[in-house]
Amino acid sequence: MPTTRSPRRRPDDARRVELLNAARTVIAREGVGATTTRRITQEAGLPHGMFHYWFSGKEELFEELITEVIEELRQHAAAVSPDGSDLGVADRLRAAFEVARHDEEKRPGRQLAFYELTALALRTPALRDLARRQYAAYREASTEVAASWMAEQNVDLPGGGQALGELLAVVMDGMILAWLADPEGSNPDQVFALLDTLLARAATVSPEATDK
Repeated sequence: MPTTRSPRRRPDDARRVELLNAARTVIAREGVGATTTRRITQEAGLPHGMFHYWFSGKEELFEELITEVIEELRQHAAAVSPDGSDLGVADRLRAAFEVARHDEEKRPGRQLAFYELTALALRTPALRDLARRQYAAYREASTEVAASWMAEQNVDLPGGGQALGELLAVVMDGMILAWLADPEGSNPDQVFALLDTLLARAATVSPEATDK
């Protein structure tokens, strides 16, 4: 079931923002398991009791952090796939991957924190719908790219834009995780180049493409 709690808002939300920022820092540096309310308030330099003034518990804080991840995903998708862009599918995925890689290099541990928060949501009944929404957002962004490419190329593929979009989301999600696990051993450029080749070949054998 979707969560229905509303964030506790006060006239001055500065302390709430400090706690959220501190939680992001602790998660990125030490992981979700180490992110206790005491560690969060220590990182923020605030009294421990301040946490429960702003949040009913860690669950509410994590809910807000995961919601931010979903919104950030939408913003990144819009940035690498602007209206009227002539980038191909693989180039758009490559651009999105570079955004994630640059973010991780600038703020180490942040991308892994996203995966940890997703795993936490899946293990927490009250947060599980957030994980569903997160991956629905992945699919939505990828499906928009796929459908746009198929229309431009006059291509018809099994499952249409939805199936191709899901494939792109899986490739992107898996590529980021593979790079986090083994930066030296993974080769995103080769993967995206192969994807580009496969899509080009699919376009040439598509029934609609051959009818041009």
